[in-house]
Amino acid sequence: MINNNSPLESLAAFAITFAVGILSTVARKVPEKVCRDTAIDASRMS
Repeated sequence: MINNNSPLESLAAFAITFAVGILSTVARKVPEKVCRDTAIDASRMS
């Protein structure tokens, strides 16, 4: 099978995949940070 994608299409696909990977990594770390910050704030109020 011959691949007839243009280089620009390949670059766009790579850029989208890269951006989604970064966003998913950040999205996983945010809840951990929120929980950690909440626990720290709760311990300070006690």
